[in-house]
Amino acid sequence: MPFPNVADKHRGDAVITPEKSVEYRDDQSDAGPPAVPEAVVLCYSRGLMEYLTDARDGREVDSYYGDLYVFDEFDGRVGVMGNFGIGAPTAAMMVEELAADGVEAFLSVGFAGCLQDDVEMGEFIVCDRAIRDEGTSHHYAESAKFARPTEPLFDRITRTLADRDEPYRVGPSWTTDAIYRETVREVESYASEGVLTVEMEASAVFTVAAHRGVDAAAMFVVSDYLGTAEWEPKFHLTEDDMRRLGDAAAEILADRTE
Repeated sequence: MPFPNVADKHRGDAVITPEKSVEYRDDQSDAGPPAVPEAVVLCYSRGLMEYLTDARDGREVDSYYGDLYVFDEFDGRVGVMGNFGIGAPTAAMMVEELAADGVEAFLSVGFAGCLQDDVEMGEFIVCDRAIRDEGTSHHYAESAKFARPTEPLFDRITRTLADRDEPYRVGPSWTTDAIYRETVREVESYASEGVLTVEMEASAVFTVAAHRGVDAAAMFVVSDYLGTAEWEPKFHLTEDDMRRLGDAAAEILADRTE
């Protein structure tokens, strides 16, 4: 049986569209369409979301399944969306609805497991391509191994991190839905290919953004190491690194919107 089950379904017209969804939402609200920023950080860490909203003045936009917070310091041009869950399906839904409301760029940030033991804790990972081992992206585009970030936003990330003297690596990530089915065989195979990380959203974010005609990129903080013999969780050591990642992401998007 092929996947998706209906061949070439990515070419078909959708019955439910984000435009129809947000139109229905706005019809049910006295406030009308929300005032959204030009660019949004997609945040999967509750701790990072709490830090960004506590540390920076702004306003909440109450129109979404998650929490959208718009930063005052960037004149409302940049915001962060968080507390909507993790994984490709929810990330895709957020990109769809925010893009329908006018958001033009997305920077997906979060934890990632590391497949290479020479990557140091505290180094940022900038994803240059993501393996499409999740289900969502294949409903949006013809199946292929990789999805890629948009080049202008990717280039801005690397320039900004270099200007900030932030240590970072550039490389591929493995995006999968099945966190508890990352098998030894897969880890060995992807590690031998030079894949740096594993996470749950990047390939879907890239693919849906391309479908919508908006910019997208992804950065990660290493939270754990996946060896073939053992798993080394380091989540408890990442709080400061994650905060640096969030601050850098907000500034990268602010630079983009100037």
